[in-house]
Amino acid sequence: MIDPLIEDALWNNVEDIMIEADNVANVATTNTLNHGLLVLSQMKYSVIPVLTPKSKLAGLVSMPLIINGVMTDDAFLTDQLDTMTISEIMYDNPVTINLDSDLEEILHLLIDNNFICVVSEVDNHFLGIVTRSAVIKRFNKFVHTFSKQTELKEVVDYTTIFQS
Repeated sequence: MIDPLIEDALWNNVEDIMIEADNVANVATTNTLNHGLLVLSQMKYSVIPVLTPKSKLAGLVSMPLIINGVMTDDAFLTDQLDTMTISEIMYDNPVTINLDSDLEEILHLLIDNNFICVVSEVDNHFLGIVTRSAVIKRFNKFVHTFSKQTELKEVVDYTTIFQS
């Protein structure tokens, strides 16, 4: 468990570190694989969220998923890039959190994921993402300003923090 004083100093809630949906590159389940390749290559992301027409999170897509979707054992079927849809090849079980998730849960999930999709609890509506880099930046700022945070400084016994 993360000490509440440390957690409070790092953040207030998920929205503090979330990139909102309007600012996240994504594709729709109904888009073609060709469109998915275009978005991935233009945005220079390795993985992006896949949304339904009603902006609900459906999955994630990457270039390797698209390429594998149009490959056979001995051919690359480029004509299928314009006929197959993202929903046919996407990863449909992405890791998600909601606005009530705590920092400890987020840290554990970011160990194995570059970002985590934030969805509403009720209907899986896509709200945005929390990236590993946003959390690291927040932590970096915290450790570089730790001694300036007087509320913590007065409470913390520095001699016991790093004892094994």
